Amino acid sequence: MADLYRRIKQAGELWRIEHTEIKIISKRPRKGETETKIPIPSPVDVAENLNKLCHFTFIGRGGISDSSPVYTFDWDSGVYTHSRDLLWRLCRAFDGRLKSPHYKEVEMQLRTMIKMKRPLEDRNLIPVNNGIFNLKDKTFRPHAPQFIITSKIKTSYNPEAEKPILGGWFDFDEWLEGIAVGDKDVVTLLWQIMNEAINPNYTRGKIVLLLGDGNNGKGTYQDLLKNLIGQENVAALRPDQFEGHKPEMLLGKVCNIGDDISNKYLDEVSDLMSIATGDTVMINPKHEKPVELTTKPLCLFSANALPNSRNKSQGWYRRLCIVPFNADFNGQKERPEIKQVFLKDRELLEWVLFKILNMENFKKFIEPEVTKTTLEEYKSDNDYILGFVKNRYIPNGWDGLTHVPIAFLKRELSEYAQDEGISNPQLYGAGKRVVAVLNKETEGRYEIKSGRVAFGDEKILDPFGFFQKDLAGARKGISKIR
Repeated sequence: MADLYRRIKQAGELWRIEHTEIKIISKRPRKGETETKIPIPSPVDVAENLNKLCHFTFIGRGGISDSSPVYTFDWDSGVYTHSRDLLWRLCRAFDGRLKSPHYKEVEMQLRTMIKMKRPLEDRNLIPVNNGIFNLKDKTFRPHAPQFIITSKIKTSYNPEAEKPILGGWFDFDEWLEGIAVGDKDVVTLLWQIMNEAINPNYTRGKIVLLLGDGNNGKGTYQDLLKNLIGQENVAALRPDQFEGHKPEMLLGKVCNIGDDISNKYLDEVSDLMSIATGDTVMINPKHEKPVELTTKPLCLFSANALPNSRNKSQGWYRRLCIVPFNADFNGQKERPEIKQVFLKDRELLEWVLFKILNMENFKKFIEPEVTKTTLEEYKSDNDYILGFVKNRYIPNGWDGLTHVPIAFLKRELSEYAQDEGISNPQLYGAGKRVVAVLNKETEGRYEIKSGRVAFGDEKILDPFGFFQKDLAGARKGISKIR
């Protein structure tokens, strides 16, 4: 920015020379003397001169600029910033006599001169600390005003980067394999997650959940991502905060990392799902009109236990990428230098970035078996009816019976739900929901209809004879039709 400030000061000096007024005094006692007057430039003059020397723009995807601040290209950082302090310093460089009211007027004048530009959206262009890396042709170029970016990765691209062995013993690949418990597919997935985390312009439609309690490397892996990207470029929203005005915090961020989220029930996840797939959502900034938000940061969370969600659709499950951290480093020698020193090492981070940028292109995250298994377990935990069918109805052999009364079903379902910690389960329509699960999970076909429990089946349903009245006579229930 030093060169820009120099040119602005020169422009200000030239303006003052051109607008200097020399007058001859006509009144006594100084009659005949000359007086020099250098006027303070008007906000329009300052704005016009700055606009010739600086790169200003609105940034957005619509044509209306009312809600966009004035962005200025910062040559030192290589990104556009809406810092008013920077704009004020540019005004002061032009003329040091300007006061704060002038600065605001200059900004208002600039708003009438500049145009809206779309942010960089090319998925192949990755803004790193020292320039722009092209994933498609593997070329690298320095930052420039034509790249409309407001953030960048903190780590620099180094084409000569090599893997260091830190402290004489720390090998990054061995460490990553250790937290993956030797599962090569999990190692691949962890690299793929790093690949997406650094790219704010591309999403594979997944919400990443790092799962595991204890001393397992989960938090250390998160710290690696934050060190690689830069803490200032990472939002920290939890899953229950993707509504109202809080998603505004995602603006200008490369990714979102919600650390140690609770297992608090998620009542609403629609905006989180939309952001995960890059769809537009409405946000409500405080004291402002609702505005549209379109952003594609990787949304990553870590948890000791996964929160249940009101949404039990396949769309929700399809978006989840659950990565179990099954390593157990308890009892092993503490190595605080891994987290505190090694994963902050510039040479190591540059090598990790080099590897990520030069990975083969992939359209979808790999799905290790342990990830698939954990997702199926979560489905059962999240949907107590699905869990009931899988863990009680089918194991007890009820799926083979010709008729199971609804009254009996609801009592069993209520007991199961309470055992799972659900104090007030919604049992309305439970029969239809159980039928839907049975038709999907088994080879039989079921429907709701009136019928009788077949002779002998009451002993399978109620072996101790406690609830025979619920089984007697013709009752509406789940009937197996084939």
